[in-house]
Amino acid sequence: MINVDEKTERLGKEPVGRLLLAFSLPAIAGLFANALYNIVDRIFIGQNVGETGLAAVTVAFPLFELSIALCLLVCVGAASIASRSLGAGRKKRAELTLGNAFTLSVIIAIFICLGMASSLESALKLFGASEEILGPARDYMVIVLYGMPFFVISFVLNSLIRAEGSPRWAMGTLVLGTGVNIFLDWLFICHLGWGIKGAAWGTTISEFLSCLWVAIYYLKYSVLKIKYRNLKPRASLMGSILSIGITPCITSISFAVLLVLLNQRALRLGGDLAVSSVGIFLTLDTLFFLPALGISEAAQPIIGYNYGAGLYQRVRKAILLALGACLLVFSLSWFSTQFFAGRIVQIFCNDNLTLIHMTSRALKVGYIFLPAAAVFVVTSYTLQSLGRAREALFIQLVRQLGICYPAVLIMPSFLGLDGIWMAFPATDLGGSILAFFAIRRELKKLREEEKTVHPKLEVVANRSGGCR
Repeated sequence: MINVDEKTERLGKEPVGRLLLAFSLPAIAGLFANALYNIVDRIFIGQNVGETGLAAVTVAFPLFELSIALCLLVCVGAASIASRSLGAGRKKRAELTLGNAFTLSVIIAIFICLGMASSLESALKLFGASEEILGPARDYMVIVLYGMPFFVISFVLNSLIRAEGSPRWAMGTLVLGTGVNIFLDWLFICHLGWGIKGAAWGTTISEFLSCLWVAIYYLKYSVLKIKYRNLKPRASLMGSILSIGITPCITSISFAVLLVLLNQRALRLGGDLAVSSVGIFLTLDTLFFLPALGISEAAQPIIGYNYGAGLYQRVRKAILLALGACLLVFSLSWFSTQFFAGRIVQIFCNDNLTLIHMTSRALKVGYIFLPAAAVFVVTSYTLQSLGRAREALFIQLVRQLGICYPAVLIMPSFLGLDGIWMAFPATDLGGSILAFFAIRRELKKLREEEKTVHPKLEVVANRSGGCR
């Protein structure tokens, strides 16, 4: 058996609660930093450019989500396979996974840039751009495309940094990019007066520096090395990567489609002002989900490694702890939206009382059942970590196609703008009920496997000092 670095072996040795906390804090900070790319852009644009700028960034956002979807298609599956391979002591397979993931990220970057460049204006119109905001939205996206290859590569490889047990460095990738983006937004928008183009240049430059940070890690510090021979595509491995990553990819694509539907509905019911409200709502939606996503993302390498090592009790404990932590943070987010919505929205628009009132109501209505989403989030990440791609995909498809889309299409016809916001609690509640039965079944399987005497379990347990 090939020995792995101590920072990966700790996944099978240290108490699960301590590991989850140690991995969650950097993951949450990193995701928060990543979200600040869009949040900071919208704050600076809202304060200095106004409603038109906010609407322009909002209709451009589905293009970002489609890019993220293609990144998730690779990085989630690659991270799952790499963490399980390290848990089983198969370092060469983990390095092969890294090399193939890098190759896929380059292919995806080329595909995204060529696709967006050839159909940008028509895509923006489809996404809800009126004639007034089409120009600013186009200017924004043309510049952002220059940084897209750096974004894709750093996004994919950063997930593998976390999978091998280096969450702080993975967090640093995002913190560095966000810090630079905030400074450049201030410089380009507030000081130089470049408007929406300044926000785009700030994003592009920060993505280049984030990619450089990732490159430094793999050149100097990584347990896994990017080797030329591993860059050659392996059909079976790539198939495994993509089959696991298809669920989060479809999740992200479905969210992009949802953004389009929301923009179109909002434009019809309330004009550009309603589109701006959707933009603020979705920006905050990303922010409120970040802690739970960070916890679940942090649990992935713990679950994957210990499942690969046969330490099923630790797997079950990681799932339950992640579920409890996500329920707590979602409850705190619910409290903030129900009692401080107006103050939160004012960050994006100081003096537009109509926009503040519209978006505050959106937050209160849209997050009625937010705590229930904890079950769905943890279940989705758990199934991906265990390699249960089909189950995760089924749950996601039912949640989006069976609940969310029909709600967005039907409810506004009867309830106006309120119908748009009510689609979110319907989705949170319905999706979580379905996920509950799936996660209960997986926990039952793990409990049964704990009782089965397995030579591998005994060996690894002795090496690790026992299951905690």
